[in-house]
Amino acid sequence: MRATWIILLIMVIAGTGMYFWFSRKPKPANHDTIVFKNTADSIIQKMQVYLADDPKEVMYLDSVWMQSDSTPLKRVLNGVDQDTMSKQYSNLTLFLAYDHQSFYDLELKKPNPKLAYTISLEVEPMSDSDTLIVDGLITPQEGDAMHFASPMMKMHSRFIITYNHKLPQPPPDSTSIKGHDPNKTITILKN
Repeated sequence: MRATWIILLIMVIAGTGMYFWFSRKPKPANHDTIVFKNTADSIIQKMQVYLADDPKEVMYLDSVWMQSDSTPLKRVLNGVDQDTMSKQYSNLTLFLAYDHQSFYDLELKKPNPKLAYTISLEVEPMSDSDTLIVDGLITPQEGDAMHFASPMMKMHSRFIITYNHKLPQPPPDSTSIKGHDPNKTITILKN
Protein backbone atom coordinates (compact mmCIF):
# COMPACT_ATOMS: atom_id res chain seq x y z
CA MET A 1 0.00 0.00 0.00
CA ARG A 2 2.80 2.37 0.88
CA ALA A 3 4.54 1.67 -2.49
CA THR A 4 1.34 2.60 -4.37
CA TRP A 5 1.16 5.99 -2.64
CA ILE A 6 4.83 6.69 -3.35
CA ILE A 7 4.40 5.83 -7.05
CA LEU A 8 1.25 7.99 -7.22
CA LEU A 9 3.06 10.91 -5.56
CA ILE A 10 6.04 10.59 -7.95
CA MET A 11 3.65 10.56 -10.95
CA VAL A 12 1.83 13.70 -9.69
CA ILE A 13 5.15 15.53 -9.17
CA ALA A 14 6.43 14.42 -12.59
CA GLY A 15 3.16 15.49 -14.26
CA THR A 16 3.23 18.89 -12.55
CA GLY A 17 6.87 19.39 -13.56
CA MET A 18 6.11 18.45 -17.20
CA TYR A 19 3.11 20.83 -17.26
CA PHE A 20 5.18 23.80 -16.10
CA TRP A 21 8.13 22.86 -18.35
CA PHE A 22 6.07 22.73 -21.56
CA SER A 23 3.82 25.71 -20.74
CA ARG A 24 6.66 28.15 -20.00
CA LYS A 25 6.99 31.15 -22.28
CA PRO A 26 9.98 31.34 -24.64
CA LYS A 27 12.76 33.72 -23.67
CA PRO A 28 12.40 37.00 -25.58
CA ALA A 29 14.87 37.51 -28.42
CA ASN A 30 17.61 40.05 -27.81
CA HIS A 31 17.76 41.14 -31.46
CA ASP A 32 15.70 41.85 -34.57
CA THR A 33 16.10 39.53 -37.55
CA ILE A 34 16.33 40.66 -41.17
CA VAL A 35 15.96 37.95 -43.78
CA PHE A 36 15.62 37.79 -47.57
CA LYS A 37 13.06 35.17 -48.62
CA ASN A 38 12.08 33.96 -52.09
CA THR A 39 14.80 36.15 -53.63
CA ALA A 40 17.24 34.97 -56.28
CA ASP A 41 20.82 34.47 -55.10
CA SER A 42 22.04 36.77 -57.87
CA ILE A 43 19.99 39.61 -56.34
CA ILE A 44 20.93 38.80 -52.72
CA GLN A 45 24.65 38.91 -53.56
CA LYS A 46 24.27 42.51 -54.80
CA MET A 47 22.08 43.72 -51.91
CA GLN A 48 23.36 45.74 -48.96
CA VAL A 49 21.30 46.93 -45.98
CA TYR A 50 22.39 49.95 -43.93
CA LEU A 51 21.02 51.31 -40.63
CA ALA A 52 20.52 54.94 -39.59
CA ASP A 53 19.25 55.83 -36.13
CA ASP A 54 16.44 58.39 -36.57
CA PRO A 55 18.15 60.34 -39.40
CA LYS A 56 17.07 63.80 -40.48
CA GLU A 57 19.34 63.72 -43.52
CA VAL A 58 21.30 60.92 -45.20
CA MET A 59 23.88 61.40 -47.94
CA TYR A 60 25.04 58.99 -50.60
CA LEU A 61 28.39 60.10 -52.00
CA ASP A 62 30.22 57.88 -54.48
CA SER A 63 29.06 54.50 -53.07
CA VAL A 64 29.26 55.56 -49.38
CA TRP A 65 26.14 56.01 -47.23
CA MET A 66 26.57 58.52 -44.39
CA GLN A 67 24.63 60.78 -42.08
CA SER A 68 24.80 64.56 -42.32
CA ASP A 69 27.70 64.63 -39.82
CA SER A 70 29.74 62.36 -42.19
CA THR A 71 29.34 59.29 -39.95
CA PRO A 72 29.10 56.19 -42.19
CA LEU A 73 25.93 54.14 -41.78
CA LYS A 74 26.21 50.74 -40.12
CA ARG A 75 25.92 47.82 -42.55
CA VAL A 76 23.94 44.76 -41.44
CA LEU A 77 23.39 42.74 -44.60
CA ASN A 78 26.01 42.52 -47.30
CA GLY A 79 25.36 39.83 -49.88
CA VAL A 80 23.89 37.34 -47.37
CA ASP A 81 20.29 36.27 -46.89
CA GLN A 82 19.96 36.75 -43.10
CA ASP A 83 21.41 38.89 -40.32
CA THR A 84 20.45 40.38 -36.96
CA MET A 85 20.57 43.83 -35.39
CA SER A 86 19.94 45.27 -31.94
CA LYS A 87 16.26 45.57 -31.03
CA GLN A 88 16.90 48.57 -28.73
CA TYR A 89 15.61 51.44 -30.87
CA SER A 90 12.50 53.53 -31.21
CA ASN A 91 13.09 55.12 -34.66
CA LEU A 92 15.33 53.47 -37.23
CA THR A 93 15.65 53.76 -40.99
CA LEU A 94 16.83 50.84 -43.12
CA PHE A 95 18.41 51.58 -46.49
CA LEU A 96 18.27 48.67 -48.94
CA ALA A 97 20.71 49.22 -51.82
CA TYR A 98 21.03 47.07 -54.92
CA ASP A 99 24.38 47.16 -56.76
CA HIS A 100 24.68 50.98 -56.48
CA GLN A 101 21.77 51.23 -58.96
CA SER A 102 18.61 51.42 -56.86
CA PHE A 103 17.59 51.84 -53.22
CA TYR A 104 14.64 51.69 -50.86
CA ASP A 105 14.37 53.38 -47.46
CA LEU A 106 12.17 51.92 -44.75
CA GLU A 107 11.41 53.86 -41.56
CA LEU A 108 10.70 51.67 -38.52
CA LYS A 109 9.06 53.08 -35.40
CA LYS A 110 8.81 50.80 -32.40
CA PRO A 111 6.35 51.53 -29.61
CA ASN A 112 8.34 49.21 -27.32
CA PRO A 113 12.10 48.67 -27.85
CA LYS A 114 11.90 45.47 -25.78
CA LEU A 115 9.96 43.69 -28.53
CA ALA A 116 11.87 41.85 -31.23
CA TYR A 117 10.85 42.19 -34.90
CA THR A 118 11.36 39.82 -37.80
CA ILE A 119 11.71 41.73 -41.07
CA SER A 120 11.18 39.44 -44.06
CA LEU A 121 12.06 40.96 -47.44
CA GLU A 122 11.48 39.68 -50.93
CA VAL A 123 13.14 41.50 -53.83
CA GLU A 124 12.20 40.68 -57.41
CA PRO A 125 12.31 42.44 -60.78
CA MET A 126 9.11 43.66 -62.40
CA SER A 127 8.13 41.54 -65.37
CA ASP A 128 8.07 44.42 -67.88
CA SER A 129 11.08 46.49 -66.73
CA ASP A 130 14.36 46.35 -64.83
CA THR A 131 12.80 48.01 -61.75
CA LEU A 132 13.07 45.97 -58.55
CA ILE A 133 10.10 45.58 -56.20
CA VAL A 134 10.57 45.21 -52.44
CA ASP A 135 7.83 43.13 -50.82
CA GLY A 136 8.18 43.03 -47.05
CA LEU A 137 6.54 41.73 -43.92
CA ILE A 138 7.38 43.10 -40.47
CA THR A 139 6.32 40.66 -37.76
CA PRO A 140 6.59 41.85 -34.15
CA GLN A 141 7.08 39.44 -31.27
CA GLU A 142 3.59 40.49 -30.10
CA GLY A 143 0.82 42.07 -32.14
CA ASP A 144 -0.14 42.28 -35.79
CA ALA A 145 2.25 42.04 -38.72
CA MET A 146 2.63 44.88 -41.25
CA HIS A 147 2.94 44.25 -44.98
CA PHE A 148 4.39 46.67 -47.55
CA ALA A 149 5.35 46.53 -51.22
CA SER A 150 6.99 49.26 -53.25
CA PRO A 151 9.45 49.77 -56.12
CA MET A 152 13.06 50.67 -55.43
CA MET A 153 14.21 54.14 -56.53
CA LYS A 154 17.00 54.86 -58.96
CA MET A 155 20.29 55.87 -57.37
CA HIS A 156 22.53 58.68 -58.56
CA SER A 157 26.25 58.96 -57.86
CA ARG A 158 25.66 61.71 -55.27
CA PHE A 159 22.37 62.60 -53.59
CA ILE A 160 20.87 63.60 -50.24
CA ILE A 161 17.65 62.34 -48.66
CA THR A 162 16.06 64.86 -46.29
CA TYR A 163 13.22 63.72 -44.02
CA ASN A 164 11.11 66.87 -43.90
CA HIS A 165 8.80 65.71 -41.07
CA LYS A 166 11.84 65.51 -38.72
CA LEU A 167 13.01 69.07 -39.41
CA PRO A 168 11.74 72.08 -37.43
CA GLN A 169 8.54 73.51 -38.86
CA PRO A 170 8.90 76.83 -40.72
CA PRO A 171 7.09 79.86 -39.28
CA PRO A 172 3.49 80.18 -40.50
CA ASP A 173 2.93 82.36 -43.54
CA SER A 174 -0.58 83.78 -43.76
CA THR A 175 -0.25 84.46 -47.51
CA SER A 176 0.80 80.96 -48.53
CA ILE A 177 -1.58 78.37 -49.91
CA LYS A 178 -1.55 75.29 -47.72
CA GLY A 179 -1.04 72.00 -49.50
CA HIS A 180 0.50 68.62 -48.92
CA ASP A 181 4.05 68.84 -47.62
CA PRO A 182 6.34 66.09 -48.95
CA ASN A 183 7.51 63.53 -46.42
CA LYS A 184 11.04 63.55 -47.82
CA THR A 185 13.07 65.38 -50.44
CA ILE A 186 15.77 63.78 -52.59
CA THR A 187 18.36 66.31 -53.79
CA ILE A 188 20.59 65.06 -56.63
CA LEU A 189 24.09 66.51 -56.40
CA LYS A 190 25.62 64.58 -59.30
CA ASN A 191 23.89 62.40 -61.84
